Amino acid sequence: MADGALAGIKVVEWAHVHFGPGAGMFMGDMGADIIHVETPDGDGMRHYATLWGNNFLLDHGRNTFTEDLLRGKESLTLDLSQPEAREVIYRLVDDADVFLTNFRPQAGVKLGLDYETLAARNPRLVYAQGTSYGTAGPDKNAPGLEMMGLARGGMMLGSAVLGEEPVYPTMGLNDRIGAIGLLVAILSALVARERTGTGQLVSTSLLGWQINLQAAAISCVANTGQPMRPIPRGEQDDPNYNVYQLGDGTWIALGMTIHPEKYWPLLCQALGRPELIEDSRFIDQDRRRQNYRALIDIYDQAFAGLTWAQWEEKIRQYELISCKVNALDDLTTDEQILANQYLVNLPHRELGSWWYVPTPISYEKTPIAIRSEAPHIGQHTDEILERLGYSTEEIDGLRERGAVGRQVVSAAR
Repeated sequence: MADGALAGIKVVEWAHVHFGPGAGMFMGDMGADIIHVETPDGDGMRHYATLWGNNFLLDHGRNTFTEDLLRGKESLTLDLSQPEAREVIYRLVDDADVFLTNFRPQAGVKLGLDYETLAARNPRLVYAQGTSYGTAGPDKNAPGLEMMGLARGGMMLGSAVLGEEPVYPTMGLNDRIGAIGLLVAILSALVARERTGTGQLVSTSLLGWQINLQAAAISCVANTGQPMRPIPRGEQDDPNYNVYQLGDGTWIALGMTIHPEKYWPLLCQALGRPELIEDSRFIDQDRRRQNYRALIDIYDQAFAGLTWAQWEEKIRQYELISCKVNALDDLTTDEQILANQYLVNLPHRELGSWWYVPTPISYEKTPIAIRSEAPHIGQHTDEILERLGYSTEEIDGLRERGAVGRQVVSAAR
């Protein structure tokens, strides 16, 4: 396997849940060496059991979330309340490129793992801090999880039809975009270090990236006062930017709101309704918007007479901007998704096989790769300590005093 783009970059990841470990996961896919530091009981995500009635716990002590977030990493268990455990972190940091955390800043100060302390030991260190709400303002030290970013950033009400209850759009959305943002911060700081010779503190937040993700809508709302809220499909005043149900039950999306006059005759022909092209009610985009209810009714009737196989052929024939509306369980059979390796099924030594969601970037010479499955709790503790120069007797002593945790190589079913 060729080296990834970040081969040789060493990351100490004192992070938990999704936001911080997600950034490290991307770096691991890019070839960086990631040591995930967790408590002797394990990262809290290892024990996250249910949401929406779904069970995330797997055989062999594994969890659906940590199979994603901890892949390609080594696990080191430390009780950081003990000075001897913190000394292990210091030794790692002395030779590290990145220290990655999404614990609250005051936790780092309390434990001596803050930027000033670590940068004094290693001036080239990039210290990446993820927070819930940012590093300024009245809530800079407040705790928070993904839902707080979705809620405070406007996504939950922004995803709901006016007057309806807030919507939790999908699991992990804010955490993932936050992780991508933290990754961008780290990579750009590493580039800056090549120019300046020194590292720096970089920080970003769940709230900040949730707002940034919605920039198009927020720009409209903040500057024009228009509401930018979802509306029922029957009230969409651009019928060519809407969803429709086919006769076989499949939902499809149309996306031909840009260059509408180019696509209008093509769509009419694809639907077998060429007479609509010159229909005075729909002769241009303004008329189509004025008569959107009538056009939606026509589309509904036309699409009800088609199957997905038939419409898919029409999409290709007329080069229309349209696709199937997938459910999540459709993704593992979508040919386009599999061809681009946006989902991959790989062998797993304990689970048989596992569907991974790789980093969706293609490099010509430094490929993305899932380099190993997620480790068990503390699986690499002794190995890491030995690399740092600890003897077997010293490691045993650290474990007896509780400074380091157990080392689980495999777990019972």
